[in-house]
Amino acid sequence: MRVEKIRDCTLIYRDTEEAIVITCDSIGAIGDKEMDVVKVTPELTAYETVKVALGELLALGAAPIAVSDGLAVETDPTGKRMINGIRKAISELPDYEIALTGSCEDNMPTVQTGAGITVIGIIQEAQVKYRITKPGDRAVLFGTPLYGDDFSKKLHLALQLPDFTAIRKVPGLLEMVPVGSKGIAYEVLKIAEDNGLGFEWENSLPFDVRQSGGPASCCVATLPQAGVAQLKKYTGKQVTELGSFIKTNLR
Repeated sequence: MRVEKIRDCTLIYRDTEEAIVITCDSIGAIGDKEMDVVKVTPELTAYETVKVALGELLALGAAPIAVSDGLAVETDPTGKRMINGIRKAISELPDYEIALTGSCEDNMPTVQTGAGITVIGIIQEAQVKYRITKPGDRAVLFGTPLYGDDFSKKLHLALQLPDFTAIRKVPGLLEMVPVGSKGIAYEVLKIAEDNGLGFEWENSLPFDVRQSGGPASCCVATLPQAGVAQLKKYTGKQVTELGSFIKTNLR
């Protein structure tokens, strides 16, 4: 057995060119319970949590086959409402057959929302979209970085699962990374590092590249310069050019 870690994805090869891909995400203090800090519906909490894990898997080029939810809330009503949010996410990926399993907390009363969600997928080794960015390629951002209360107030600006599948199908798209709590700059510079490249930022950007992207509200993608012009038509969300990958003295 061979195990490989690519960003937030774990790939397990068992004497074959096909890998099992595992991603996960967790949430805490976001929901409609008494001690939750950010107040949103249980459906939205669960949808956005599973979106993060599914988005990581789709970005790599893998096909999701199962979702497992560990919900630290009672089954009725909060657990059922969160499961509805997860099912909504799965329904937005009609190209895949995705099984759902999970558990709730019915032994103890809960006053704050918590959950951990794991997604399992499969991918052929030759289809892994990693370390394929070259000097001269561009980095772009789909969507807008949002988190906390700002996210729930501007939800229409955030990427949703159909956006992730649309982005992955963009002709010429190379690498794709959802942006979470570490921010845009971290993800862009990690792509550069993984490919042995440097990066030149655009002079003026309409957001702080260091702020959290919340639950994958936006996504960094790389592609050749020639492919940038037609990007917005694929999602209808904001597309921002971040800069260019460049050679370094180490290569």
